[in-house]
Amino acid sequence: MKKLFVTALAAIAISASSFATPVADITKVSLKVINKFKAEFSTVDQVEWEVKKDFIKAKFSEDGLTQEAFFTQDGELIGTSKQIDRADMPSVPRKALNKAVEGAELLELIEFNSTEKGVAYYASIQKDGVKRILEISSTGTVSNYKK
Repeated sequence: MKKLFVTALAAIAISASSFATPVADITKVSLKVINKFKAEFSTVDQVEWEVKKDFIKAKFSEDGLTQEAFFTQDGELIGTSKQIDRADMPSVPRKALNKAVEGAELLELIEFNSTEKGVAYYASIQKDGVKRILEISSTGTVSNYKK
């Protein structure tokens, strides 16, 4: 059993070196996830991994844009996210956002592309000292995001 563990650790360390990620962080990431990441994002050479209870997050830059990819523990891609400007949104969700945030400060805008549900936008806003997150669908439906 110990020999199998050492072999697995060595394989992960080899994979980690090609991603310039500290071995301490990558040891918690399964080879399934690493291989899926390599298949999806073959041009990326630096990745920061973060293992959570329900998902694994890879943070990386591609074409000068910082992005995040989320995977299940089994290596299935859940989706990708990136911070965007309001002007980068398609017309329908942008108009819905503009109407919803009227009188509020837009703090951050994230585009999330889910493998199951497609693209949605998450806007962190503040009005009268109260912060909240709005979810805007690609069809322009706006709702309060609940974790």
